[in-house]
Amino acid sequence: MATRSLIRAMALAAATAGCVTSTAAPAAQEEATCGTEGAAAAPAAGEAATAGAGGRRKVHKSKDGSTFVFDAASNAWRLQPPPPPPEAAPEHGGGGGSSASRAPAPLALEWSQFPVAFDGDFKIAGRPLFLEAKSAGRAANEQLHGDTGRSIWDGAIAMAKLLEASPGLVRGRRVLELGTGRGVVGIAAARLGASHTVLTDLGYCLEGCRAALALNAASPAAEPAEGSLEVSELDWFAPDRFLDSRPPGERFDIILAADVVWLLDLTDALAAAAASVAARHPGVEALVVHQLRSLSVQDAFLSAMAAHGFRLAWTLPGDAAGAGPPDGDSKAPTTVDWHPDFRPDGRISLWCFRMVSSDGSAG
Repeated sequence: MATRSLIRAMALAAATAGCVTSTAAPAAQEEATCGTEGAAAAPAAGEAATAGAGGRRKVHKSKDGSTFVFDAASNAWRLQPPPPPPEAAPEHGGGGGSSASRAPAPLALEWSQFPVAFDGDFKIAGRPLFLEAKSAGRAANEQLHGDTGRSIWDGAIAMAKLLEASPGLVRGRRVLELGTGRGVVGIAAARLGASHTVLTDLGYCLEGCRAALALNAASPAAEPAEGSLEVSELDWFAPDRFLDSRPPGERFDIILAADVVWLLDLTDALAAAAASVAARHPGVEALVVHQLRSLSVQDAFLSAMAAHGFRLAWTLPGDAAGAGPPDGDSKAPTTVDWHPDFRPDGRISLWCFRMVSSDGSAG
């Protein structure tokens, strides 16, 4: 509990010190408010403060039409279920129909600490890591949580460069990435010596992820990867479908997840999925790069990980220099640090989780 309280205090201090004042900042940033935790900030673009029976409330309408309402009790944004679609007017005596409900879109930070184009400007192990230009994407009513896996988030960039600065985290290990998105972290892990890396996400992400693998394999700067790469679907709400499909005797040594914790409703699903992996792969550890958007979401995720049997072994705050695992941690490299050119601010942290064994130690 002391470790979690320390993380919470650092996160609140970072949110206070690093508050963004741009009027274009989206509503998600308001959960990490400047000042006392839980204070309500002025509505950002796309928000409205409306009065109701319970007083003023904050409402965010996303681009796809989804509505989020700020729940002061939990200090988090909640998706407001859409109203039932109206029945279509009967046509030529036929029955009425209904349109598909809109998919929920998460609130996410739209500004970036690391503006990278991936057109040759971003390198891992001295070689450019290329990505195709972002496509138009699916129709809004087909999206899941806004299809944020099609975007590149700061946490993925920071984690990829951290692995470059501290390759001992993945060298010679079999890696499972959860929420890979466009594949930046997984490709970096393979280049930096992971023996085999499986990049996983929901189905809508897989085509773009495979395209990234093919693009980098075909680029003039490409060299044989030190480790093999594989793309597969893994739904956090049904991890056994993925695990049951794996080859007998396969073993993962480490789970990677970068900037994937932002919605309260997904925190337990992610922790449960990691626990399902750990149950079949004893000794696996999980490295999570987290960007603070909401203290309540952060607390919920840490609590969920603990409830599913994980212990927070060590942390690396984004604004730390020359830090690393605690002395005597034989399972981690002697030093772990952010890349000097991609050191994030205090809103981003690296967490290392390990499953607690029956004797109470971290496995």
